[in-house]
Amino acid sequence: MSTYTIKNNHFKKKIISSAVTGVFIASSWLTIFTSQAYAQTLNVEADNLEVITVTARKKTESIQDIPGVVNVLSTAELRANGTGDAKSLALNTPGVIYSETYAGASSPRITIRGVGDDDFNPNGSSSAAIHVNGIYQGTNGLLNGQYFDIERVEVLKGPQGTLYGRNATAGAINIITKRPDIDFGGYLDLDLGNFGTVRGEGAVDLPISEDFLVRVAAMYESSDGFYEHLGTGPGTDYSYSPGTITPQESVAAQGSWGGSDRVSARVTAEWSVSDATLVTTKVTLGQDKSELAIPDVTAENWAEYASSASFFLNPQDPALIDFANALDNDPFTVYSNMLPKLDSEQVGANLQIDHEFSGDTTATVLIGYESLDRNYTTSDNLPFSVADYLFDNDFSQFTIEARLAGQYSENASWLLGAFTLQDKIDFGTNLLFLNSGLWQTDVQTDYIQERDSLGIFASSDWTPVDWFTLEAGLRYSSDEVTFTGQTQNNDPYGVYGTPPSFFPAGQVYIGVPIDPASPLVFDESLDDSKVTWKISSIFTPAKEWRLYGTVSTGYKAGGFDGSTILSAQEALPIDSETVIAYEVGSKYRSNNGLLSAEANLFYYDFSDYQSTAKLIVAGASTNVRANVSDATIQGAELALTLNPIDGLNIKAGATFINSEIDNFQGEDTTLEGNDLPFSADVSWNFAVVYAAPLGDNFTLRTQIDASSTGEHYQTIQNNDQVDSYAIANARMALESADWEVALWVRNLADEDYDVGFFPTTGLTPDTFLKGAPRTFGLNFLMHF
Repeated sequence: MSTYTIKNNHFKKKIISSAVTGVFIASSWLTIFTSQAYAQTLNVEADNLEVITVTARKKTESIQDIPGVVNVLSTAELRANGTGDAKSLALNTPGVIYSETYAGASSPRITIRGVGDDDFNPNGSSSAAIHVNGIYQGTNGLLNGQYFDIERVEVLKGPQGTLYGRNATAGAINIITKRPDIDFGGYLDLDLGNFGTVRGEGAVDLPISEDFLVRVAAMYESSDGFYEHLGTGPGTDYSYSPGTITPQESVAAQGSWGGSDRVSARVTAEWSVSDATLVTTKVTLGQDKSELAIPDVTAENWAEYASSASFFLNPQDPALIDFANALDNDPFTVYSNMLPKLDSEQVGANLQIDHEFSGDTTATVLIGYESLDRNYTTSDNLPFSVADYLFDNDFSQFTIEARLAGQYSENASWLLGAFTLQDKIDFGTNLLFLNSGLWQTDVQTDYIQERDSLGIFASSDWTPVDWFTLEAGLRYSSDEVTFTGQTQNNDPYGVYGTPPSFFPAGQVYIGVPIDPASPLVFDESLDDSKVTWKISSIFTPAKEWRLYGTVSTGYKAGGFDGSTILSAQEALPIDSETVIAYEVGSKYRSNNGLLSAEANLFYYDFSDYQSTAKLIVAGASTNVRANVSDATIQGAELALTLNPIDGLNIKAGATFINSEIDNFQGEDTTLEGNDLPFSADVSWNFAVVYAAPLGDNFTLRTQIDASSTGEHYQTIQNNDQVDSYAIANARMALESADWEVALWVRNLADEDYDVGFFPTTGLTPDTFLKGAPRTFGLNFLMHF
């Protein structure tokens, strides 16, 4: 396949998708405006208003009465976005950023209000605590395998931990899947789109008896991918050091690349032992064998890299000249010397027991087990092995949580709870610098990390008068972690200690600072604990208004750098990160349901902020996780829901953030004043949905939505700016009581944007993971 043919195919795809988009936009807006001409003004009495209730704080309550921000995403909203994974959180929630690492969508990074993780290894503690059906997920690699048959998602912003689960500094994300129904029935939901996309999910309810209900749900996803893979191309037979380094073998062009291949299933059983006791068990199985995206190298960023002082290759080498000449600026055409793929299997099982005692006291016990066996390869984006990576990790966790809740009186309630976590990570990685001008070796790190975590928490609220509630919570958290392993220099060419034959003038490197005969062995431990607390109040000056204020502290447990360990210093423990957070806000909901609005201000003050800092090891820059600084985040959020006429719903939200690194604890004090990773200055989203009745049996529902993520950086060095981008989507569905057919287009404007950015370390140029181009297709939903 020639480069010309590939470019021509891309041109044809753009013409086709542009035509589909143009027709879709025209028909969407025509439907909305013509239907509005006949719409009548909405007049709903307050008593008939829909009240959004959540269990985010482990009790059923109106979202209006929570002293803080809780974003709730319903089944309908998640389906309308149609992403089928955690990307939908960012599309619907301002202040939430979704990004990807080497493992792609199988291991997403989620940031809330600029607080997140810039580390892709599975052994760290997450800033955002993710719970699926109440079970804490110790690694984000478990998330997408369970992201189906969802009832709703609740996103809580700000430090959490005094009510349930694992303590966290960013917030909590609660994913609640659907419960079994007492009647036989179910649904089938199928998506068909361009790039060979097929995604289906469904469920069936199987009531065994009135007291024993079963639900079986499953999901399958497959696609061809939107990259065009060109193989090794001009890199075939390239050797940095002929006679010593084996020439690059040919890897054939694969055509379409980056496709998904995922399947998951869940069985849920509910047993009503008595009117007071409910036992629920869930078993989830998942498999992911997707192709991984290859970071793109364009002609533009290769030229910039080749002219820099960091360039470790011979610019006069004929193969490199041919490679540079073959490059284009199409972000979806890629070369590589390997075919990066994921091989992942996960198992989850949990048991929940709920019991109501007399006197309004309830007890909940949650027992959960999760495991993830995952290995994958990643390419350095070049057609020869300069810096490739192999990862193999086994993760398992066991959690127990118990809560007891009740009331002192009619206007005061309490909650006591305990949480324990045991996890183990068996991790292996190989850094393959095999055809490189730097180390010319295979560096292998293997380690085992084990963690025992305990949390004891209590909270209480008191409503002395109808218009005022005071709440307080306290938590004790402790973590004991061990970290043992070794790093081996495999030295496949036997060149340890010998300078490579070519380097830019004045630069000489002897390779990895580990003698092949003497592996670097490490055996470290960490014992840490913290007490955190929360105080909040909510004031009701009028029936429509709520005013609230919150002061809370958060704790992110310490641990260890989970990447390749090249020195004893890199294996030292990382202390816990703490934050004190202040927030004030207001909520308004009109009596007639036309308008709901929220506004808030927040300020976070971090101590011992954990981040990945760039250090120089063995003459090359490497990223090491450490307590690097103090930091602050300040910002504001706005949210609006408007129902101006019958059938028309408008939602909008925005987050504004300013973050800053303070008191940097490394040598490079120029980092002080830098932005925190993933703290976009502005992010917003909106959705306009109009449902027009067509006779007595059908509805035509049209949706136009968009979300924007402001420019931000992915590391504290601030040398990897991700440009701002906005993504618009549209959907038009014909609905009846039992079925639905929809046409959808995502990324209407075919925006070129990045979901990951890897700045040069001297071995490779700046590279990017691209977001999906314009996609379109059909959706079919059937209930039975």
